[in-house]
Amino acid sequence: MSQSHSTRVRTGSLARDRWVSLATVVGSALVVAGGAKVAYSLSTTMMTHVAFVGVWLMLTLGLAFSAVRLRPRVGGALMVGFGIGTLLAIIFGGMQMLS
Repeated sequence: MSQSHSTRVRTGSLARDRWVSLATVVGSALVVAGGAKVAYSLSTTMMTHVAFVGVWLMLTLGLAFSAVRLRPRVGGALMVGFGIGTLLAIIFGGMQMLS
């Protein structure tokens, strides 16, 4: 029996996919960390700082999780970017609280 359909070989797309994934990771990390900074700036007391940043992180985590469910290839990069952005928010937020 012969094969009824041919397999297509994608040439040059692997490098492009890596750059797109890297750009997605960096972009989502900047959105998460930048949004946390804006949420921190909008609040007035310590408890609202924590609440606003927490709400922002839950919102972006929910969006990243829904992207994983809809588009696994892009969603994985969004989840990695979310993790990096959260670490940046924790590091810089902690440094801001100490000063």
